[in-house]
Amino acid sequence: MFDQLISRWWIVAARGILAVAFGVLALVAPERTLVVLVSLFGIFALADGFFTIGAGLALNWLTLFLEGVVGGAIGLLTLLNPAAAQLWFVYLIVAWATVTGVLELSGAYNLRKSVNGPLVRGEWLLAVSGVLTLLFGGLIATGPSAEVARFMWTVGGYAVLSGSLLLALALNIRTWPRTV
Repeated sequence: MFDQLISRWWIVAARGILAVAFGVLALVAPERTLVVLVSLFGIFALADGFFTIGAGLALNWLTLFLEGVVGGAIGLLTLLNPAAAQLWFVYLIVAWATVTGVLELSGAYNLRKSVNGPLVRGEWLLAVSGVLTLLFGGLIATGPSAEVARFMWTVGGYAVLSGSLLLALALNIRTWPRTV
């Protein structure tokens, strides 16, 4: 499993780059209408889900695959029914953040548990990303979303931080020694 993850480190990097790009867009243009914000989130969730499903299938890693399925489904729902997604936008983000955060923590735990000694390093980046994602979901769930700019700065800041953690994890994965 680790050899396949090492050879596909670029998938994790692509997820990170996508998240950072989405975050920068959200930070630079927070005043856009809700329709644009919903579409951006839908595109982000769908693309992130696509990369995560691919990684999960390539690595035969169930939690990664499930994370991709949930993200992709939320992205698809957002893009196919934008009117409903506008009404449920905050709830969609909270659901995505909760499932993704839990699965990232599970993935980090499984990485740590399945490795004897210092074979891999940087799995803590996935755990930090999981905690950050859960905190983000909690902040969105409890925070006022009436002011679009503040809401999007929160979303954008999260996306940049999360994407940076994924990029750092990808660079760590790339340096892991092969087991076979």
